[in-house]
Amino acid sequence: MQSNGFVFSVSKVLKNFVCRLVKKTQSRGARKIGERRRTQAVRWSEAIERNEGYESFSSACLQARKGCHSMARFSTLANYRLSFRLCVAVALAACVVLEEAGTTQAASTPTRVVIGYPSPGPRVAPLWIAQDLDFFGKYGLAAQLVLVRNNQMLTAGIAAGDIDVGYTGGTTVLGAAAAGVDLKMVAGFVSRGKGYMLVRPDIRKPADLAGKRVGVQSIGGTLWMYVMLCLEQLGLDTTRDRIRLLIIANQTVIAQALESQVIDAAVLTSRTYIPGLKQKGFAVLTEVAPAMAATGIVARKISLQKNPETFEAIMRALIEAEYYVMAPSNKSQVIKTIMTKLKLSDPSAAEEGLADVMKEFEPKPYPSVEGLKNMQRLMALQNPRLNDINAANLLDTTFMRKLEESGFLAQLQARYRE
Repeated sequence: MQSNGFVFSVSKVLKNFVCRLVKKTQSRGARKIGERRRTQAVRWSEAIERNEGYESFSSACLQARKGCHSMARFSTLANYRLSFRLCVAVALAACVVLEEAGTTQAASTPTRVVIGYPSPGPRVAPLWIAQDLDFFGKYGLAAQLVLVRNNQMLTAGIAAGDIDVGYTGGTTVLGAAAAGVDLKMVAGFVSRGKGYMLVRPDIRKPADLAGKRVGVQSIGGTLWMYVMLCLEQLGLDTTRDRIRLLIIANQTVIAQALESQVIDAAVLTSRTYIPGLKQKGFAVLTEVAPAMAATGIVARKISLQKNPETFEAIMRALIEAEYYVMAPSNKSQVIKTIMTKLKLSDPSAAEEGLADVMKEFEPKPYPSVEGLKNMQRLMALQNPRLNDINAANLLDTTFMRKLEESGFLAQLQARYRE
C-alpha cells in the first residue's frame, strides 16, 4: 500500500504536467503547435498501453488529457518499478514540450515598432518594400509606418518616445543635438545625392531668380539645404537678391505648387516629377551633388542601449529591403510600389526615380561623417549653436560593424546578385 501511494504521488505529478500541456497548447498563438503536442500525448499513452501490465498508466494519461480527473493506482511492486521509469521519462518529455510551446508562443508575438519618415519619394522605397514584402515580419517585427510633416515634428516624436525610429537623415540628428536631445544615426543609405533646381519657363539665367519665390519643405531641412547649395553655386544670396523661401510641404506637393505657379522655383532630389514638368516648359537651371547624410536610420541613444536586438532587427529588415530594391530583377515590383505610394499613373516617372536611387544607395550603408559635417555647416547658418557640436559623436557605427562582421551583408550580396 505504501508503494501504491508513492506511485499515486508520482502519477499525480505527471497528471499535472499533462494538464498544463493541454492548457498551454490551447493558449492564443499556439493553437497549431497545441494540436501537434496533444497528438504526441496520445501517441505516448498508446505506446505505453501496448506494453503488458501498464493499463493503469495509459488510463491515467488519457484521463489527464481529457480533463485531468482521477488517477488509477498500480497493483504490483514490479509494475510500479517499470511504470515509475516511464512516468519520469514522459514527465521529462512533457517538460520539454511545455518549454517549446512557451518559446513558440513568445516567438510568434512580433515586437511592435513605429517608424516615422518626413517625405515620400523613391528613396523611401526600402521602407515601403520592407512593409509590403514583410521583411519586418521576417525579423520578428510588426512595423507601423508614419508619415510626418517635417523633420522638426519627426525629431519631437522620436524624443518623446512616440516614434521608435526615424527613416531620415542628418537634419534630424543635428536639429535634435541643438535642442539637447541625444539621437544617433546608425545607418546611411544615401551619403551623396543629387538635387535639381527646377524653374518656370520664363527664368532662363540665375539673375532671373532675383525677387522670386522658392519652395521648401521647412527652413533648415534637407530640401532647404539643397536650395542653399544651388543658390550658392549660382552666386545668389537670399537677402541680397530678395529671394523668398516659402514653406510648402514634401516634394510631391512642391512639384504641384511649381506647376500651379504658387512658387517660381524649387529643388527636387528625385527625377520622378521632372519629365512631366519639362513637358510643360519647366527647366533644370542647375544641379548639385554634395556629400549629404540624407537618408538613413535614426534613433534615441537610450533606446539603442536598452533594446539593441530590436534595432538590429530593424536594420536587417531595412538593409535587406535596400538590396531588394537595388536588384534589377525586382524592378517591376519596386516600380509598382513607388507608383502606388506616390499615386503615380505614369510608370516612366517611377522608373526615373528608381534609376536615381539605384545610383545613390550605398551597399554598405555606414552613416557618413563627411555628409553630416556638410549639413552642419549649412544648418549653422540658421542656428550658430551647431558650430559647437562634434558631428562624429552623432553617429553610431556599432550595429553596422556587427552586421558586416557577421557576414550579413555578404549574404545579401550573394542572395540578390544578378
